[in-house]
Amino acid sequence: MPDSGETGGSPDRPFAGDTASFYARFRRDYPAELIARLLKLTCGDRGRLLDLGCGTGQLLLRLASSFEHAVGIDPEPDMLREARRAAREQNLTNVEWIRGGSGELRTLAHVLGRFDLVTIGTSFHFMEPHATLGELQRLAPGGAVAVAYNGSPMWLHPDPWAKALRSVLETRLGRLRDADFTAEALQAAEETMRNLGYTQIERWEQVHVETVDVDFVVGHILSATSTDQIPAAQRHDFAHEVSSAVTAVAPSGRVVETVRVRAVIGRTDGR
Repeated sequence: MPDSGETGGSPDRPFAGDTASFYARFRRDYPAELIARLLKLTCGDRGRLLDLGCGTGQLLLRLASSFEHAVGIDPEPDMLREARRAAREQNLTNVEWIRGGSGELRTLAHVLGRFDLVTIGTSFHFMEPHATLGELQRLAPGGAVAVAYNGSPMWLHPDPWAKALRSVLETRLGRLRDADFTAEALQAAEETMRNLGYTQIERWEQVHVETVDVDFVVGHILSATSTDQIPAAQRHDFAHEVSSAVTAVAPSGRVVETVRVRAVIGRTDGR
């Protein structure tokens, strides 16, 4: 298992192929309350948005219509393919997609320009905190940077269905970490913002309860699992194993999950 705690894991392309497709279908939408909070950071100015580690565009596409121009960056071309498809379906014409990672921000700076808001949704644990947030100070002078996570790992919940899911995962993948990598990433973001001189740093959080079915549980896990870990030919069997384990403790096939949506938000120093 990677140190981040994700189940996804090929070191080169963890979200390639059908993993990107599962990501597009089985990652939750960010709640309206977080979207509203992020839009307030721009003071009503229809400026420029950067979504770093944009994946299939879940966060960017919720925000894009409120900006003159929105840019999504991700290192995985299959993720960007899904993001472009979703943007076309929503008739969004002000969005640009660029293949790249956080380590290439300085190289891409002349292409990217400057931004009023930068978002990093459920991907900061893949980035080096100091280097990433330092480069964003230059790309978004006087702007805002938000690091957000939409939920925690399913297998860490104390509920019987989550314990059953964890058992299946550990049988296939080995022991999973007990630590919540999303909490670790948010803490790293906050500490790094303070060290770099970000201002008006705040924590935002919303907790809500969702009822999901076992198909969503399977799809959500496969959205974070590389084909190196669970090959395509074994994914049908894996889905059956998860379904059997979960329905053994939740016969209806529907389970209740407590979802914590959290963000660390800060303003750059305007240099």
